[in-house]
Amino acid sequence: MSRLFRGIEIILKNKSPMDSLVITPRVCGICGGSHLYSTVRALDMAYKAEVPPNGVLIRNIMSLAEMGQNDVRHTYLMFLIDSVNKKYESFPFYKDMVLRWAPFYGSSYKEAVKWSKKYTEIYAIFGGQWPHGSSMVPGGVTAEPYPDDIMKAKAIIKEISSELVEKVMIGGPTEQFLSVKSMKDLNQWCEDYPNGDICKIWIYGKEMKWDKLGKGSDYLMSFGHVPLDEKYNQENPELMFKSGILNLNNFETLQLNQENFLEFVSKSYYTYSSGDIGLHPFQGETNPIPPISKDKYTFTKAFRYKLKDKLIAPEVGALSMLAVGGNDLILDLLKHLGTNVLLREIARFIRIVLINKIIEEQLEKYKFGEPTYKKPDEVKDSQGYGLIEASRGSLGHWIVIKDGKIQNYQIITPTQINMGPEDPYGNLSHMSLALVGTEVENIDNPIEVAHIVRSHDACMVCNVHFFDNKEKMVLKL
Repeated sequence: MSRLFRGIEIILKNKSPMDSLVITPRVCGICGGSHLYSTVRALDMAYKAEVPPNGVLIRNIMSLAEMGQNDVRHTYLMFLIDSVNKKYESFPFYKDMVLRWAPFYGSSYKEAVKWSKKYTEIYAIFGGQWPHGSSMVPGGVTAEPYPDDIMKAKAIIKEISSELVEKVMIGGPTEQFLSVKSMKDLNQWCEDYPNGDICKIWIYGKEMKWDKLGKGSDYLMSFGHVPLDEKYNQENPELMFKSGILNLNNFETLQLNQENFLEFVSKSYYTYSSGDIGLHPFQGETNPIPPISKDKYTFTKAFRYKLKDKLIAPEVGALSMLAVGGNDLILDLLKHLGTNVLLREIARFIRIVLINKIIEEQLEKYKFGEPTYKKPDEVKDSQGYGLIEASRGSLGHWIVIKDGKIQNYQIITPTQINMGPEDPYGNLSHMSLALVGTEVENIDNPIEVAHIVRSHDACMVCNVHFFDNKEKMVLKL
């Protein structure tokens, strides 16, 4: 239930399209780089920009560095701290969880605090600052790294990999972990390297029945991520992590088409000029009303994907990104266990390993002396969209430019997709489906509900992107 209204989409109206590069990163203080990247991709399309390979590489490095810091901080500072809840005091491994994951005192917790900020140093090398760096622009990036910049970034990511990922998170060598392709392989890994946190959460999590919590939608969706530098184009870039929708009933991956995106406001504090029909973001409207309606209860719109003759409410996030992207280990775990709290956290461990590997590879490919930016021709009338994977899942920005100004700007965020209200037909969003039927052992300590919500790394700030002072808003209306 989102009772806060911020009005970013309204703020952007009638401004220069380039102003969006400064405004949209302020949607969020933890994944502002993702909003910037999505904005830039939309402007690339609107301006028909050509991005040099070096520009694509630097964008990818910055995006993945931000994703890495988020995954580490979410895992240890937001999720695993609940493992020391009093519900689990009687478990024989409770002391081990406290020593590892307790806030401020746990050994892994302290390492996460220390090393997660190192990812932001990588971002700042190329982005100038973090958060809210604005070095990504349509046509590439403004940074032209010197050799020592690339060397410093390489040294940082290698140190994170050796000191945090290998010693703390997975407990063994990265290259060997990348050969883990199935649940059987994961069980063997945990016999060979039992001290890594991934094995502790895998073993302890099943004992605490996290694998029985939080099944939601039958569909996993990903917008895809990490464009290939040598094959970049605005509308259909070839991606390292593929886009699509995975049907968990038959494990068929369906092609994603952004034209099938719809937003509804029947339960949201907005009105549409055309009633309760769903609107595609290019035609989207952000018309807020005072939060006093009996039939509405949130400032979050309901996202739905039109799949043939029905509307679906998919799940997005690390689990979806890896599953749609074809990660063998995640797909095998899904076939054995289905979606659940435990697998969402396991997915983040896997993604961190992949992120570090890809950052190293992208840094290695950078070519000194070649451009990072090619100025595009600005246009008076155009439109574009940018679809990426942010830390919490699929993120999209849509821009309509008229007479050189922003006529319409719409944002769809991961938390909105997961946690939106029901649509006009009564269909629930993924998070509601994941919560319905959850058995709470102690009503005064509903930790089961907290596990489900936090496993999605929910971001209320992104969820209510739609800063207007509330009193001012009511007076206007």
